[in-house]
Amino acid sequence: MTYTQKFDNCFTKDGDYTDWVYTAFSKALARTEGIASSLSVLKDQGRLPILTLPEQTEDLDELEALADEIKQNYRYVVVVGIGGSSLGAQVLVSLRDPSNVYPKLHFWDTLDYHVMAPHLAEEDLKDTLFLLVSKSGTTPEILAQTLLVVEALNNYGGKDAVAKHCLAICEPTENPLGRIADRWGIRRLAHDPDVGGRFSCLSLVGALPAMIAGIDMRAVRKGASDVLQDALVNPENNARVGAASQFALYEIENVGISVLMPYAKQLEPFTHWFRQLWAESIGKEGRGTTPLNALGPIDQHSQLQLWLDGPNDKFFTLILNNADDTSPLMDVSLADDDPALDYLKDHKISDVVHAEGSATASTLASRGKYLRRIELKKLDEKTLGALLMHYMLETIFTCHLLGVNPFDQPAVEEGKKLTKMYLRGEG
Repeated sequence: MTYTQKFDNCFTKDGDYTDWVYTAFSKALARTEGIASSLSVLKDQGRLPILTLPEQTEDLDELEALADEIKQNYRYVVVVGIGGSSLGAQVLVSLRDPSNVYPKLHFWDTLDYHVMAPHLAEEDLKDTLFLLVSKSGTTPEILAQTLLVVEALNNYGGKDAVAKHCLAICEPTENPLGRIADRWGIRRLAHDPDVGGRFSCLSLVGALPAMIAGIDMRAVRKGASDVLQDALVNPENNARVGAASQFALYEIENVGISVLMPYAKQLEPFTHWFRQLWAESIGKEGRGTTPLNALGPIDQHSQLQLWLDGPNDKFFTLILNNADDTSPLMDVSLADDDPALDYLKDHKISDVVHAEGSATASTLASRGKYLRRIELKKLDEKTLGALLMHYMLETIFTCHLLGVNPFDQPAVEEGKKLTKMYLRGEG
């Protein structure tokens, strides 16, 4: 496995008050066996595509050819998506080799016009592809942005320019985005109706932008497949243990906040993806815990004081990347060998990050905080695929333990309906 996990203060067998948590954990972990069996049946029957995607490679051949075509013809790619239509791709693209400059990828995960306007400037349109992504094809934000894109391209070069510089991803059904694509000759790629947006990172929604950025999606899916196969047969699989732990702490100790803090800047988009995945899946019927994303070492200076001295109502996950970077050894002679800098002598930047991550973990543990450490050997495509699948499965297992449906979002759909009503003046 490309990562390991271990826990502090979550449960013991030593006869103190946490025995109640351990008992609840043990019972919950036993229940994951039935959940895993059900998932295996759904996988074998092809009824839950997020469980069959990791083993697929044939679709990647077509996507690879398309990605190569895009790389040859465009200097900029703008992903017009929001939430699940954008966050998974951002996670994958974060691994991009910095020397691989073009095409540059931008993500319109906002409705702030000052962010969008520069990409609509006429001088850049000839080198830009707009990837329009909405699973349902009805997302108000994406439809509004799409109209801006179509207008700008039509003014620039007419219908031919719109068709040449746009690509749409939506369900292969009758929907507004699909109709716009058909009206303007925009090529449509089919979003699987059975893959929810927040679970779509391994599908073409995440894979196409990733492959444009030079990410090895076969390795990503291999990492995901390894975790999935283990979860379906191993009673002590990491995702199942993580789900049972959080369920037990929620039920017995009223731990209502789940904090995710990686010590790797490249994983910052991962924390945003996790936040939506967890919140939109688990928060239903008065149940669920609140996801809180953070980034080390930055949030040692903004949130750690509260975490250490505030209420003990949080489950912490620190992701620690144990790989060394390629930075040079720090030369304290540049500061006249100031004794105050001795601790930095002959260390790399990664040594500082490793030390700070370990120190934060030890401090949280010594204060009796509920802590999980996920340790990575290195951060690459296979590891990232493993983490993505781990969190999707941990979310699914936890939802089933809580008795809620991980795949719907009824409150979100209500908000979308109200938005359309207000814009029509019906509110």
